[in-house]
Amino acid sequence: MAAAAVAGGTDWAERIRTGLVEPVERAFLGQREVVEQAALCLLAGGHLLVEGPPGTGKTTLARALAACVRPAAGARAWGRVQFTPDLLPADITGYELPLLTGELGEFRRGPLFAHVVVADEINRASPRTQSALLEAMEEGRVTVANRSHALPEPFFVVATQNPVDLHGTYLLPEAEMDRFLIRTAVGFPAREAELSIAAGRVVDPADLGTAPLTAADILAARAAVASVAVTDTLVGYALDIAAATRTSSAFTHGVSVRATRALVRAARTRAFLAARPYADPTDIQELAVPVLSHRLHPAAALEAGPALRALLAEVPAPENAACAR
Repeated sequence: MAAAAVAGGTDWAERIRTGLVEPVERAFLGQREVVEQAALCLLAGGHLLVEGPPGTGKTTLARALAACVRPAAGARAWGRVQFTPDLLPADITGYELPLLTGELGEFRRGPLFAHVVVADEINRASPRTQSALLEAMEEGRVTVANRSHALPEPFFVVATQNPVDLHGTYLLPEAEMDRFLIRTAVGFPAREAELSIAAGRVVDPADLGTAPLTAADILAARAAVASVAVTDTLVGYALDIAAATRTSSAFTHGVSVRATRALVRAARTRAFLAARPYADPTDIQELAVPVLSHRLHPAAALEAGPALRALLAEVPAPENAACAR
């Protein structure tokens, strides 16, 4: 079984690299780590929160990801929602057309009905609209006029968020933050990459060509991730980290059980993309900050990322050999 897992993981790792990571990098220059985290998040079945100042390519990243996935029949590759304070739930979910008889008629689908949905400047929306997005992210469906409508699979939200001190922005509810598998930050590119961007030597996501991966490919890869072994020893390591956040004075409260499951799922996916038959402590350590930091509230004037890294150094990690059995 281990050999089969390695062979399958090698094949998928190469397909994801050539069919997703490399094409996206042609449109989104100089941010390899962000692209890899986005690919991992998509394969893990989670959602991605991208932070950074305006004009750093956050929407371009999402458009490029969508351009690499051919949609299933009847579905759209991508949808985009510009979040504003006056945005209503029906603006993103869609609405039922009433008939003259008073009954509900045809359902008009909103922009959420796509494989990759860009939620642009998500922290400008009202709580009412945020709740509609929360259902979609958690359940893969929306409810309109007491009718439930399934969203296409895969369904992947790439939300962009401006710095919270920017005018007109608000902190996202804790429940919504907990639904994002990974939070990543987009900064300004290195000089060489910015020179290429400024000179126009960058590929528009619309010009990436025929998408090499299909929606079915993404779902198959997600199913194949289950071939990666995750031992109780490694899960125990993730639990130790979670428990440490709940007792540390650096945070007002620790991460949820959902966060622990998310960390293990992300670690399994990282191992799969590396064509390893089992996840190891390095997977947990590399992903702990992007998976957990946005779910934590640091005490005093601390920042969650550095405080979490300091905490990780205090939690004993198991030996790799124990995680291979």
